[in-house]
Amino acid sequence: MRYVEHGVVVTAVWVSDPTIDPAVALENILRTDLPYEVEVIAEAKRFYKSHGASFSGWIVSVGKGLSHSDPIPNKPEAMAQLRHDVAERFHRPVHA
Repeated sequence: MRYVEHGVVVTAVWVSDPTIDPAVALENILRTDLPYEVEVIAEAKRFYKSHGASFSGWIVSVGKGLSHSDPIPNKPEAMAQLRHDVAERFHRPVHA
């Protein structure tokens, strides 16, 4: 799992081939002819009241926007939430 920061968005990206730059994989995510798989696991996005949002802060979303956090006031807390959500996504219960 690697993170790609692009302006006000931080994306947690999984790439099946660890030699591929995650930023490049993210740019090519819609291509179907790639020799590797790429998946967006979660994303933290910054919102601003001055740009029309109802709050200033961060929202962390998981999967394809199926789950999202309440507003988070600052980037360090948003990154902690993002890392936590990624860890939860890959957590596999141990069966006896």
